[in-house]
Amino acid sequence: MIRFDSIKHRLDSNETLFLARELESIESTLYEWLEPELKYRMLIPTSNEDSPGAETITYRMITMIGMAKIIANYSQDLPRADAITKEYSQKVKTIGTSFGYNTQEIRAAATANKPLERIKADAARRAVRKKENSIAWTGDSSHGIIGFLNNPNIPVQAAPAGVGGTTWSLKTPDEIIEDVSLVVQTMRDSSKGIHSGDTLVLPIVQYTIITTLPRSTNSDTTIAEFILKNKAYGIKQIEWLNELKNAFVSGTKDGAIFYEKNERVLQNRIPLEMITHPIQEKGLEYLIPVEARNGGVVVRYPLGCLFLTGI
Repeated sequence: MIRFDSIKHRLDSNETLFLARELESIESTLYEWLEPELKYRMLIPTSNEDSPGAETITYRMITMIGMAKIIANYSQDLPRADAITKEYSQKVKTIGTSFGYNTQEIRAAATANKPLERIKADAARRAVRKKENSIAWTGDSSHGIIGFLNNPNIPVQAAPAGVGGTTWSLKTPDEIIEDVSLVVQTMRDSSKGIHSGDTLVLPIVQYTIITTLPRSTNSDTTIAEFILKNKAYGIKQIEWLNELKNAFVSGTKDGAIFYEKNERVLQNRIPLEMITHPIQEKGLEYLIPVEARNGGVVVRYPLGCLFLTGI
């Protein structure tokens, strides 16, 4: 009699894989890898007014100068008033990427009933948006583009030390509220009342602190709710932004941005939204070039913005 349990049979890798796949349950849903939210268009007013063919974006700022004085009836030494116009320019650059697929991918996608072209186009769109987001916040030094967070003309205020330290994780609710009062007061004072910020953007940790920590031990109102309800602050929106983590002091300090969310103060200039060019056939592959044009963030009124560092 032959004992089957005495036969030693080893499965090769292909046979092992075959049996494993037979026992595998494959979900019909195709999941996408989750990536951080890109907030540049939500937080910075965006403009498409520039020509896609523009190489630079130029805006003009008029400064009124002069004085008046009390004069005698026949005075000849009248003071002079005038208006001086100064131009400011920023470069416009092209953002490019591409996507493609070969004939076998087309056949495989048809067999699996998967929207191949849409998936590939979405990947290209995400790549363009990520680059636009990066330019909006930190610019591109290799191409001479300055972003919002490294604009040298925007005033910087260091957070004062509290009883436990400067960071909000070590401060009391009252000390955090004092920091917010400080940026509101500083902007109004430095701009002589011209600008009054309405938007406060924080790193995600600090945002979580003020949206969950009570205003006081006897209150069910959070710090953020207290600030938004108090009309004296004039703050209408509080948001979080990943890019603010270690964004200041050579990448060593978290910071907040407080600004007047107004297209006259600042604008994200995108002369050309992403476009796809005609398909280029190369052998058994089909390639689709993609491009967009970007002029960075124009900050016309730096005193309408303020950075609070060390929080």
